[in-house]
Amino acid sequence: MNKKLHRFISSTVSYHDFKEAVNIASNLGCGIEISRFGRLADIENDFEKNKKEYKAILADFDNEVTLHGFFSNLNIAAKDPLISDISKKRYYQSLELAIEFDVSTVVFHTCYNNLLKHKQYQQMFFLKNIEFYNEFIKNFEELGIMATIENIHEPNAEFIRNLVAAVNSPNLGVTIDIGHCNLHSEIKPSDWIKEYGIMLKHMHFHNNFKDEDSHSSLLRGSLNIKEILTTLKDMQLYPQITFEIFDKADLLESVEYFNALCNELGITYR
Repeated sequence: MNKKLHRFISSTVSYHDFKEAVNIASNLGCGIEISRFGRLADIENDFEKNKKEYKAILADFDNEVTLHGFFSNLNIAAKDPLISDISKKRYYQSLELAIEFDVSTVVFHTCYNNLLKHKQYQQMFFLKNIEFYNEFIKNFEELGIMATIENIHEPNAEFIRNLVAAVNSPNLGVTIDIGHCNLHSEIKPSDWIKEYGIMLKHMHFHNNFKDEDSHSSLLRGSLNIKEILTTLKDMQLYPQITFEIFDKADLLESVEYFNALCNELGITYR
């Protein structure tokens, strides 16, 4: 395992130029979170080739690595067995990448559809996820890797909190994406933090004005970043924080702003 850090940048900052993203992370003294591994349209044909290319780029990287697992169009609880099977395949491919790149944490989505307001669907989705994670998480326990579940369309922390509690593994925690909280929930990220408590292992930091998932600078949006950091400090929680910001200039000013807030609050996030 490389040098242990709490701050990461997402490789989305350079879209598919992974080498450039790793260089940015090195210059900032941050870890790297691998996201959008390869191009999905070519993933079947290029999986092994991309894996070798990423491994070569990471060879001289001295900082910690995390991974954003596959998520696009997936649903492990789908009624259609073919959709469920390919979704599970992508999850296990994410595990394969985690092993290959010696990552500390893998982030997964629930792919929950908040538009379906049917209790039967919600119960089925919940039970299917418990069934899957009860088996899936054993691999993480054996390997010493943390898996986390991130909020996307969830309006509150209830579903993910209950899922993690039901699986009850030391290697399954939660990721709070504060931008997604702002966009899809009326509950402040600080209250999500209080709801999860020690389940919280990882966070995605970016901002927006509640109109689109823009992944903007921490300085451009309606989120109160200082309040979020104050809540973490008060609760003595120090999750990994990934700046999931798409534009390089936005990223650089966000890291500077984040560091200034940490200094002001007396928080050490190296």
